[in-house]
Amino acid sequence: MRDEIYRFRDYLMHERRYSAHTVKAYVADMEAYAEYCMNVAPDVELSDIEPKVVRKWVMSLKAEGLNATSINRKISTVRGFYRWMLKKSLILRSPVQGLKNIRKPRRLPEFVTEDKMDDILGDDAAFADSKNGGRDRLIIELFYDTGIRESELIELKCGDVDLSRRTITVHGKGGKTRMVPISESLCKRLADIMTSPEESLFKTDKGSKMYPRLVYRIVHKYLEGAGSVSQSSPHTLRHSFATAMLNNGAPIEAIKELLGHANLTATQIYTHTTYEKLNKIYKQAHPRA
Repeated sequence: MRDEIYRFRDYLMHERRYSAHTVKAYVADMEAYAEYCMNVAPDVELSDIEPKVVRKWVMSLKAEGLNATSINRKISTVRGFYRWMLKKSLILRSPVQGLKNIRKPRRLPEFVTEDKMDDILGDDAAFADSKNGGRDRLIIELFYDTGIRESELIELKCGDVDLSRRTITVHGKGGKTRMVPISESLCKRLADIMTSPEESLFKTDKGSKMYPRLVYRIVHKYLEGAGSVSQSSPHTLRHSFATAMLNNGAPIEAIKELLGHANLTATQIYTHTTYEKLNKIYKQAHPRA
């Protein structure tokens, strides 16, 4: 068994050119898998392991309390090992063929409540304490008012803001663009910082293009006291936008277009968030709940 694993290791190192750290992790996963197989089927080589043994191995990982991400990583390693054996004609059929990954529990997106966002954006003193308070407030307000991604905000140019139509042109994933409306008050504040059309809308202290770490620090600074969220990030504001829209009656199809989602499945997670909120209110308020 060890000879096959070491040959697989050499393949990863020299043909696939994986990093030493990745190769080490693959080998560790394979050695643990081989040990399990040796205990369950001591007289059977890895090349002859039956699919039922592989399924029992996955069940044993679940029993150990490993989470879905860790189990799926190990499955991926073993799947890669048998794919290599097929490539080298060492086996005729992979015992992991048809084996599916473990479904990960879907985490509901965290969001800041509407009242809390009003408090954050209404705290003029907090933004005044910062050298770039006006810029920082605009960044947070634009995230919350439009639901755009961090990368999309960074790529915004002054020419992407249409003051007459009160819209911004957002350059999304895969080179796709979409038009997103903005409020009249936000439009006026953006007009104050706009320069030539090809200039970045938001800039660093040195006048250069914003970068992800700086945008994250700005958002985190003002959201970290929000209390209801553990992640104070630009994506939290994107979730807050979508949840606020849904809670106030916006059709989910419209939210999908505003967020730039490729399909409705990605947007529907916000309906679960709203359900959780309603369920909590129901349990607190109804006498028979």
